[in-house]
Amino acid sequence: MIRNPAHAGNFYPRFGDQVKRQIETWISTAKEPKLNERNLGLILPHAGYMYSGQCAALGMHSISEENIDSFILLHPSHQGQHFDFSISPYSEYENPLGCLKLNREFYDKLSPQTNQKIDLSYHQNEHSMEIQLPFISYFYPHATILPIMIGNQIPSVAKKLATMINDVMYKSSQRVVILCSTDLSHYHSADRAEELDQELINNVLAMQPDKLWDSVKQGRAEACGIGAILTLLYVADYYTAPEAKLINYTHSGIVSGNNQQVVGYLAAKISI
Repeated sequence: MIRNPAHAGNFYPRFGDQVKRQIETWISTAKEPKLNERNLGLILPHAGYMYSGQCAALGMHSISEENIDSFILLHPSHQGQHFDFSISPYSEYENPLGCLKLNREFYDKLSPQTNQKIDLSYHQNEHSMEIQLPFISYFYPHATILPIMIGNQIPSVAKKLATMINDVMYKSSQRVVILCSTDLSHYHSADRAEELDQELINNVLAMQPDKLWDSVKQGRAEACGIGAILTLLYVADYYTAPEAKLINYTHSGIVSGNNQQVVGYLAAKISI
């Protein structure tokens, strides 16, 4: 079963040469990726490319010297939160730069552990997953993917998912990176957005998922994909000395010039 693009020509260009040209422009002045670095996970934004594309491209570029076999793509549902999480069942994922195949090994191991069924349209229509596909295809065209949609974004769900992911990664010979798809604060003034987003960034860099969740509950930080971030941080707890690194932060007002209602974007990674 093939998933066809639902948002090409809207969130990002419809044609591959246009996408490729954008990515190459965005990374043309980026720092060279570090050699011999090993990363557990990556946090990237998922807005329209004109707003967050460069931030996402810089994030992917920063790990592009690694030999990566597969990405576990954690992303939120924007259509409903009445389920904990759901693993995408498509065997192939088309995008303007090619076709990415499902990580069948991980799918076969993880899908039986969740009995929460949601309508297939949730996976077909979700932009927070699709936005990442051209970036993966550009930097890692032969990688497989396992998209996991998170509905109920709370710590107990994130911890359960983190345990499942860590177990399957530990037992696999594949080199895997967890890609978290999320935007940060939504529709605040630029000053307020930067304040909220800095609170989140500080907690991510400090590797403090519980403090991060407290900040979200108290309205001091926001992220539409907070469940993905929490899951990544809980997986990182299984490692001896993980280190979070900021790659890029920006918001929509910097591109649009409208600083009255902006959305925040973050690229960060966790090295192990």
